[in-house]
Amino acid sequence: MKTTNSIYPAGLYSFQDECMGLLKGVLNVSKAASYLVDNQRKPICYKTWHLQPAMHREYLEKYYKIDPLHPTRFIENNDATVVKMNDMVSTQERYYHPYYKDFISPWGVQDIVELFLRVDNKLVAGFALFISKQQPELLSEDLRKAQQLHKFMQFSLEQTLVTPRHNQFDDFCSNFQLTPKERMVVELVSQGLPNKTIATQLDCSLATIKTHLQHIFAKTGVNSKTEITSQLYNQH
Repeated sequence: MKTTNSIYPAGLYSFQDECMGLLKGVLNVSKAASYLVDNQRKPICYKTWHLQPAMHREYLEKYYKIDPLHPTRFIENNDATVVKMNDMVSTQERYYHPYYKDFISPWGVQDIVELFLRVDNKLVAGFALFISKQQPELLSEDLRKAQQLHKFMQFSLEQTLVTPRHNQFDDFCSNFQLTPKERMVVELVSQGLPNKTIATQLDCSLATIKTHLQHIFAKTGVNSKTEITSQLYNQH
């Protein structure tokens, strides 16, 4: 597999959507979320399905630091692919663990399964599947399905890295010496997203996105986002 300077292959944001659709279509879950992991090991670009905005906001503002499945706990563990939260925290611990007691239980969640995807041994994406208290507990057969889906998702991700589209994207970013963050901005710009949406996806301010765009314009010699996309896919 080609080694890439960026851990964000072209099309990874669309890949998130496809994987989310696959997981919720095969497994019986009540909510789901996906995210990418940046070079500072921070989850960004969250996409959610049936996850209440208030619950997601509460997680980001208060509870992510004590999340047993937070990706920072698995950065160096390349063997972690499909992890079930209730397998990590004992039944007795759940009665007083603040993540259970004060967060997921009040939101009606009984368990969470996390799937981790890697590129060149670097964690780049994760998918969280929520099981509600009204649903039956996950069985070993359900976990086997999740593991099989993970293998397919990992294979699909690796195939994405060797497509002409990705090679063209990577060459463009390398030729103009774009930083990892600027690469992410270019990828989202190429999808036609407005600046406000890009800022939300990358969990930063609108002013920061405008600064990134100014740097990208200066490096590539263009004056607009439309010209970036045109140059990106017509440079050859």
